[in-house]
Order: sequence, then structure tokens, then C-alpha cells
Amino acid sequence: MEKTGVTPQITVIVFSLLGVGILYGLSLTSFVEPPYVPLEEVAYRAGAGDHEGELMRTKGVITDFLATDYGNMLTIRENKTELLVFVDTADKSAGKLNLSYGDVVEVEGRVKTYKGSPELVVHGGHGNAIKKLCAKNENENIAFVSRIAMHPEDYKGERVRVIGYADNVYKHVFYLADEHGEHLLRVTVKEAETEARATSDDGSIPISALQKGDKIIAEGVFRYDPGNTRYELNLISLRRCS
Repeated sequence: MEKTGVTPQITVIVFSLLGVGILYGLSLTSFVEPPYVPLEEVAYRAGAGDHEGELMRTKGVITDFLATDYGNMLTIRENKTELLVFVDTADKSAGKLNLSYGDVVEVEGRVKTYKGSPELVVHGGHGNAIKKLCAKNENENIAFVSRIAMHPEDYKGERVRVIGYADNVYKHVFYLADEHGEHLLRVTVKEAETEARATSDDGSIPISALQKGDKIIAEGVFRYDPGNTRYELNLISLRRCS
């Protein structure tokens, strides 16, 4: 009498197909776009301790940028609400994100609370994790002090606009600091240019009008001074940040 039933070969095939189906299903979920949540709601959720670790998308205008050896910290703003975005990456070269002050970006990350403050943690910074939606024309291509400090050779000899905070203001020299005071950029101006700027009607302000802590945009030529072995910005124009 013959035995009937499922052979071992058929069992192996069934389980193989089942495994392939499960893997395919998992791959599809990895392409599902996380929900979009307004920035103020993301900040509220993180501040209230809700949705810890939840993956979501939001957008805002970049108001600050700090490059470090551990990653990049962005501050984005929307509807009078600010949110810290930490771009976690082991690749230091990824710190040179092509982002500027005033850029409108969409970011994808997980809600976290760090030292009591809400933040969004973005892993990588490549692909669709950070999308530049547009740049405000009047603020396009404005660099941050921290980014220049991390990669000065990229700006050597270039005319650049830098945003930061006035620090240690003297007659012909002042220092531009990042928001956290970790990096300082020396800015110099010749005496004749100082007098011309004082009477200028193009909106540029003289150094004498600066006060420590003023948020400003300095435009000039970034150069290396071999005599003093340092980089500095030769000022062309100076404006308060609106």
C-alpha cells in the first residue's frame, strides 16, 4: 500500500516561497514614505515625550547650522517654532551638506528628546533624508561660520557671505561667531573702506555700529594670511540679519 502525503522536497519549496514572500513584503514597507507632520506639532510631540522614536517628515527654513566631527546640527523654523535637527553620520565628509541659511528643507527622521529639548534625528543625510525644497533668493548661498571653520580650504580665495554673531568688535577688526561660540572667524577692514561704508547708502553698516551678539551677514574675500598663519575674511559689506 502506497503512502500519501507531502514530500520533503515540496515542503522545502513551500517554505522557500513563503520566505521570499515575507522578504518582499518587508522590502515594500521600507519604501513607504513616513507621514508628514507640521514642525510645530513635531516640536510639541517631542517636548511632551510622546511618539518617542517615531519616524516622520517635516519642513522648515534653516536658521542655523553647526558642523561637528560627530554629525551636523541644523535649526529649522516654521510658524515661529524652531526645531533642532541632528544629522547622525559616521562619514565626516557628509558634514559638507549643500545647505545654506534660508534654505527651505524637508527632513525625515525620528522624534527624540535630548536634555529636555525636542529634536529630530536624521540618519545619514543622503538620499531622501534631507530634501532642499527651495532657497530664499535674498539669502541664497550664505555660509555658516562652523562650516567654513571645518573646511576653510574650500573657501580660500572665494568671495563669500557668512552669517554669524558679532563678537569682540574693534576699530578695524571684529570676530564672527557661530550660535554656540565654538568657532570664530576674524573679519578685517581697511580704514578707507570703513569711512566709505559709514556714508554708504546700500544698506551696509560700519563696524562702529556693531554690538556684541548682533546677528549679521558679512560679505568679503576669504583669504589665508601666511604671515600670521590664519584665515580671515576681508570685508566688503556688512548687514544686520533681518
